Amino acid sequence: MNPKLTDEAVGALPLSPGREELLEEIIMSTPLHEAGAPGATDARSRRSRWLVPLVAAATVAALATPLWWGEVTTGGTAEPTAVESADPGDSGEAYRVVLDAPGWMLETASVEASSAELTYRRGADQEVSVMWSEEDSYEDYLVDREHITDPPSPGEPIVVLGRDARMWAYGPTDHTMMREPQRGHWAEVRGTGMDRAGYEALLARLRLVDQAGLESTFSGGFVASGAHSEAITEILHGIGSVADPVLPADVAPGSIASDQSDPYHLGADVAGAVACAWLDELRAAHRAGDEDRAAAAATALATSRRWPVLREMADDGGYADVLWGYADQVAAGTVPRGYRQGLGCPS
Repeated sequence: MNPKLTDEAVGALPLSPGREELLEEIIMSTPLHEAGAPGATDARSRRSRWLVPLVAAATVAALATPLWWGEVTTGGTAEPTAVESADPGDSGEAYRVVLDAPGWMLETASVEASSAELTYRRGADQEVSVMWSEEDSYEDYLVDREHITDPPSPGEPIVVLGRDARMWAYGPTDHTMMREPQRGHWAEVRGTGMDRAGYEALLARLRLVDQAGLESTFSGGFVASGAHSEAITEILHGIGSVADPVLPADVAPGSIASDQSDPYHLGADVAGAVACAWLDELRAAHRAGDEDRAAAAATALATSRRWPVLREMADDGGYADVLWGYADQVAAGTVPRGYRQGLGCPS
């Protein structure tokens, strides 16, 4: 299968890291036997809806035909609309944005050192995606958002969390806003499944928090900072309990660097590190003509369908299927091409 990069597919690309994900989409859309991608467009993403900045801007502008642009201005001269929200506080670390509204549940959280994307849901049709990133990427993303409209628009000025922001409408029930940088970070919030009034009501329920405040909003499934080593060890123990031979020699809890709070993304980091190590070993063994080493690597990869972490992830995204696709190629006697890009192997 050779999937097309449609308007919907572009809209489904996660924001972080934008350019890398778009390149991965291109790589993963290559036929299986040419690039090793087992028919998936994005191994790690689930239901993220952010547009990619700059690289995808021209594609978005060409493919998207807006149905309704509401009251979005094109001249940028309107007075900002203030959206009442919680006191942001004075902490230099309180640049992280969370939604604090009744009935909304945090569904996914991809959190890195200085950027993150959170997805909240209420019911089957309403979703709010919150992200923040470092100030140096602000202008790139702003240019992309200005191309939401045709002709391009600087957006409607509003004030969110005491800071100037710009708002655009993708449609009558789909809005996004970008908040100007503060404390070295900017934020974006996109709401779908609600009208403008409902969206603005949710903007008023945003809070700025530090890392501890962010983690206080996590439910039991998320991994708090300081607990990653224990979580990684547990995942590796589960893989090692079914893998024969044992885990790769160079893969241990201390060798896997992941600060992901979402168990899905953490699981992808850990399972990917193991699979990548065995695939690297397989490739090196084939190049060296060492059949015993190659057989050991192939045997280990054949157990991947029994790795507990992948079985738990299988219903939530495509990463497990991508990894299993590479394992199937190995079982068929080939060394997969493009697996390092497809699995996001550490360099």
